[in-house]
Amino acid sequence: MRRIVVGDDGTGQGRVLADDSVDPLTLALLPGAEIYRIWELDELPDLPVDRMPSQTDTRYFPGPGGLRFGFISVPPGLTYEPDADLSEEAMAAVTAEAETKLPGMMAAFDPAAPGMHSTASIDFIVVLGGQGRMRLGDGVDVSLRSGDCLIQNGTPHAWFNDGAVPFVFCYTLCGVADRNATTKP
Repeated sequence: MRRIVVGDDGTGQGRVLADDSVDPLTLALLPGAEIYRIWELDELPDLPVDRMPSQTDTRYFPGPGGLRFGFISVPPGLTYEPDADLSEEAMAAVTAEAETKLPGMMAAFDPAAPGMHSTASIDFIVVLGGQGRMRLGDGVDVSLRSGDCLIQNGTPHAWFNDGAVPFVFCYTLCGVADRNATTKP
């Protein structure tokens, strides 16, 4: 995916800070899924922005005041159910791979409800292609199709693809304080 970042040239005029390609992250734990980490900040910058932010070792989900922008492609048939044929060692390896590629992601997931996760963020979602659904923690499903917009406010949820083509959406996650952090598992 092509990423173009425009900033300030020091005189109040725009200049291209980056025009590059962002490769998708793939995980053995989520076969066929693609995650594009496009822009990530752990704190809001001051204007003017004159350089690219450092994105080394950035946790996948933002902390308070942080921001994440990217795209996810969910393949048809993704269930989140662990492969019953995987040994305990193999499962540990795919989980470790997920944690290495997307630091902090695994802690957001509920092991008792495959795919279900919650984060201390307000998430803005725009569906770009395909059709799918967001399942809420109480089992309610929200159907989504191309053009739909969704604002998700820190609730448990999971993404599913109901079609025959990839379910693709753009996300912006805005990190917020979690007043319930001490009561969540």
